[in-house]
Amino acid sequence: MKTFIKSVLILLVMVIAFITGNKAFALDNLPTKENPLFIDKKNKQVLIYTEINAMHLYQPAVHWGVVFKDGRFGDRAILKAYCNQLDFHDALIQIGAKSGNSLAKESAGKHVEGDELIVTAIVSGQSKELPLSDIFYDSSGKGFKIKFGGNRTASMAEKTGCITCLESCWISITSNAAYPMTSPLQRFISPNSQFRGKLETLPAKEGHPVILIYRLANKGETHAH
Repeated sequence: MKTFIKSVLILLVMVIAFITGNKAFALDNLPTKENPLFIDKKNKQVLIYTEINAMHLYQPAVHWGVVFKDGRFGDRAILKAYCNQLDFHDALIQIGAKSGNSLAKESAGKHVEGDELIVTAIVSGQSKELPLSDIFYDSSGKGFKIKFGGNRTASMAEKTGCITCLESCWISITSNAAYPMTSPLQRFISPNSQFRGKLETLPAKEGHPVILIYRLANKGETHAH
């Protein structure tokens, strides 16, 4: 009986995906709190399990988008990830992504380099994938161009847990090339932008699950604003 019910659920997900024009995933392949990272080499994508930090649906975060919950900055992110940032880095390598490793602590004003990643979200209870622009509010409006910065050595040393920074960053594994890297002082005086989760699409519920999908961008594929 359980096998029959599971088959029906999988079929339902596929039908919804066909109707909405979104890709479907087998239920076994979606990451969970217990198994928070899934590597899909065939489709060149990495999926991670995160949860909403409800505070940042109302209070802006200057640049912390997605951070490992046990990292030093785990409580500052809009989404708390359950996978370690170093495991995430290594997963991107496994799908063929090439890191930029072009930034250092003194690189203020520069933009992150590395392969571009198309990042979408599946919010628990909803039936379609959403671009970052649908789940993150960006006050300056330049949008999101996520690149694989790499930064494994800096990430290991700093232990911040940063997975996706919303401006170019020398520590975060991935970050947003739409905005240059800034120093802490510059960020305090004149930040690139301010970010928060969008209440229009994210439930105002602490710990609500959100699956993030990082796809290696195809040639000609554009990032979502």
